[in-house]
Amino acid sequence: MKRIFRILVLVFIFVLGTAFGYALKGFAQENRKASFSQMADLMVQVINYITRYYVVEEDRAKLIENAIKGMVSSLDPNSAFLTPEEKQRLYEQTEGAYEGVGMQIGQREGYVVVISPFEGTPAWKAGIKPGDRILRINDTSTLNMDVEEVSKRLRGPKGTRVKITVYRPAINDTLVFVIVRDRITLKAVPFYDIVDGVGYIKLNSFQEDAGERVKEALIDLNRRGAKKIVLDLRGNPGGYLREAFKIGGFFLGGEKLVVYTDGRTPDSKEKFFSEGQSIVPEDVPVVVLVDRGSASASEIVAGAIQDWDRGLVIGDTTFGKGSVQRVIPLPYGYALRLTIARYFTPSGRSIHKGKLGSLERDTGTYFTKVLRRPIKGGGGIAPDVYVEVKPMDELVQKAEAKGLISQWATKYTSKRGKPSSPENINLTEEDLKDFAKALRDGGLDFNDCHFEEAKEDFRRVLTMEIAYQYSERWGDIGFSLSLTRFSKRR
Repeated sequence: MKRIFRILVLVFIFVLGTAFGYALKGFAQENRKASFSQMADLMVQVINYITRYYVVEEDRAKLIENAIKGMVSSLDPNSAFLTPEEKQRLYEQTEGAYEGVGMQIGQREGYVVVISPFEGTPAWKAGIKPGDRILRINDTSTLNMDVEEVSKRLRGPKGTRVKITVYRPAINDTLVFVIVRDRITLKAVPFYDIVDGVGYIKLNSFQEDAGERVKEALIDLNRRGAKKIVLDLRGNPGGYLREAFKIGGFFLGGEKLVVYTDGRTPDSKEKFFSEGQSIVPEDVPVVVLVDRGSASASEIVAGAIQDWDRGLVIGDTTFGKGSVQRVIPLPYGYALRLTIARYFTPSGRSIHKGKLGSLERDTGTYFTKVLRRPIKGGGGIAPDVYVEVKPMDELVQKAEAKGLISQWATKYTSKRGKPSSPENINLTEEDLKDFAKALRDGGLDFNDCHFEEAKEDFRRVLTMEIAYQYSERWGDIGFSLSLTRFSKRR
């Protein structure tokens, strides 16, 4: 009896062990990572099943195109598989002319956000701000859209309307803008001038002629006796890298390290040096203005001037677009925009803000090249002098979104002659009462106390809009420039 019991126990242990072993094997097989060839085989099978059984007939080529798009977009927000149409739009962005609303967009924390509206464009006039999250275009949600798709929907023929719904974190509210598209022609340097010995240059983008335009401006300002130089890179989303090296050279002189890149492959590890001779004498102080809309090449120039102690950076921390993309031509008109490296300033700071693959944000402390001043990493270029930007009153921003500020300013300028300077635009209490009535007629609901709280903000933006309309109507660049003496932009 005992012998039979021992046999049964042994059989039970054997069966249990065998069953447990098969269970472990099955678990391991289920959780084993599939190989590349297996996943490729799965993709073919999935496409075949969709083609055979899906409720409506689908284009197999389009399925593959979308699969590739999804694969590339999973890498990081700046990598993309470009269709022939998207590739053409990419080239248009740096060639300086297209039809649309006029703003640079990117991706941040899963949202498509405004990097910066281009000054003077419909988006800028409407009151779109850097950091606005684009939620809807017309009646279509942007959820799960990539930057290329949002860009495609924002563009369109001149004169057509597009409704853009954004969430603005600064006021924790959603705003709706109806914008009329226009022909967007970008000028690298829309204006420059000298005031009280201070030379001022507004650089809008690093397009193909940016270096030449900045060079012309600096030579003219030197000739006119500029004792200080202000380079305004606010709202500048970047452009061609080679233009950054040229412009860096105007301030640093030749053969100074401007930026270096570091990636996985040997050809992604490069050092880039300033070109040419310095145009700005060493004893001329330099200030670089930046904000959250300054990105890419703007950050490279600002970072180099800061790291070499050639000038002070003033404003807000920049956008943090510090990754390198290479556009690789593919057959049949397609292209691959692929992130291959990160940008680093001469002191070693990573410009990129946020996570890139498995790389976390750089938060170390670094030192400038000449004076050994401590400067912080953390993504973007942190200014030497931080200027806090006070958000406009919520009522002002809603009035901008409805176009009511521009409408009232148009009525104002049509009834009055052009003053000699923006300082001579004096809005009376009667003007502001009339404006308050226009706001209510336009559908805004507010009480008198709220309007009083927002009055000075309204006075400022109305003065700016009126001055801009005068300068735009008569093409007076000098008039437009003098506006920058007391305020930047809306």
